Amino acid sequence: MQKTDYSIIAQTYNNRYKEDYLPNIEKLLEQIIIKNEYKAVLEAGCGTGKWIKSFKELNLKVFGLDYSKEMLKIFKKEDSNAQIINADACGIPLKSDSVDLIFCVNAIHHFPDKKKFIAECKRTLKQNGTIAVFGVDPHIDNEWYVYDYFENVYKNDLMRFVSVDLIKTFLNEAGFNEINLSIAEKVFNERIGDEVFNDPFLIKNHSSQLANLSEQEYENGIEKIKTQINNNPNTVFKTSINFYIVSAKK
Repeated sequence: MQKTDYSIIAQTYNNRYKEDYLPNIEKLLEQIIIKNEYKAVLEAGCGTGKWIKSFKELNLKVFGLDYSKEMLKIFKKEDSNAQIINADACGIPLKSDSVDLIFCVNAIHHFPDKKKFIAECKRTLKQNGTIAVFGVDPHIDNEWYVYDYFENVYKNDLMRFVSVDLIKTFLNEAGFNEINLSIAEKVFNERIGDEVFNDPFLIKNHSSQLANLSEQEYENGIEKIKTQINNNPNTVFKTSINFYIVSAKK
């Protein structure tokens, strides 16, 4: 499988947030922080800092960790208060028992060793600290038109994305408590005909699924969509996907 090259994606990545993108995840994170009176927070796979930047009013000590230097450069330009860490999430360069909350949003599938990442979270979290993993699970939900028109994208996602059940298993094996699974956000939309080209996630570098395709593979998928619209201008392009949260306490 091709590894997503975020040095290419970085400059246009934030365009995906021009729509009201996953507002419930932001609310859930704030609830976790406020309810537990957490003071030190780490986001693994923070990218350009979209989620961390939403905590500015909470007076937190914030760490943003990502493997992509280009993504972190954009983050640093927009938020100089966060402590930015360029590292692999499977080896968190922080002291043991030093962080109250570790979370990742749609990022764990990029980590080379998911089980090791969760073990690192166990080490790094303080007692009663929380891990929160947000993401989709194509093993459960596959109603996304992109899977229908771009060859091998769904098959690749089944290999790339760890299932929520396996995340729960890793948390249990690492010794976490209060392991919970719930739906954090429901994403549903239907675009009719040419409206599909207004979808920001249809742009090649706005999702890892399409970014991982060659230019020819991507163009082939776009041509399939255009042909379908030509044959039936009222074709419905549907997205119905859940974002899950798997959380646990140390």
